[in-house]
Amino acid sequence: MSPLRTLPVALAGLLAACAGPMRAARDNPLPPPAQGRAGIREPDAGPARGVAPVHARAASRPLPRALAVERAVATAARLVGAREIAVDGDGFGEGCAALVRAAYAQAGAPLPADADPRALHALARDRGVARRWAPAAGDLAFLADRPGGPVEHVGLVESATRDGTAVVLHLTEHGVARIRVNLGKAWKVKGDDGRTVNDVLVVGGGRLPAGRLLVGYARLL
Repeated sequence: MSPLRTLPVALAGLLAACAGPMRAARDNPLPPPAQGRAGIREPDAGPARGVAPVHARAASRPLPRALAVERAVATAARLVGAREIAVDGDGFGEGCAALVRAAYAQAGAPLPADADPRALHALARDRGVARRWAPAAGDLAFLADRPGGPVEHVGLVESATRDGTAVVLHLTEHGVARIRVNLGKAWKVKGDDGRTVNDVLVVGGGRLPAGRLLVGYARLL
């Protein structure tokens, strides 16, 4: 699958780097992107060969969940603007799943090294932790390229508000960026208080609020 393309404007939240024809636009400028390129997932995408993976150096006992979530979110947030996903010298390949794999590895909960968005969604369903509502920090967020379509993208929920608006960290062709999404207000861009609840994603020749493309969330930590 080819990388996504984005609008030629300085807008943040550009959903790309996984697959398919989706583009996105937001009303806040992107941080300066790091040099490099985000593209399709490599078959062996995971920690770079010859480098000890992060999780190999992690403690043998799992971290308390609150600490694991904190570490995962902090790892992904530090990468905002970066196009290449590497943490402490460990490379995690390309594509949006690389960001999630890096974040979870730092949290002591490594994911399969070749996991792409669909594989991660299947894993969440198998474990019975996939859901459509109540996003929380540390969750995976899955999106499609069209309403009702299959999973094509995965990001990490950085935070969520009481009205269900999630801020999702996602690897795009402009680097890691933040995208706001709210399934409960899927047709709206602004809430009643004027705040953005869904960033506008450009799919083909049309534009849709991000909530219309949200497949759901999963708690794997």
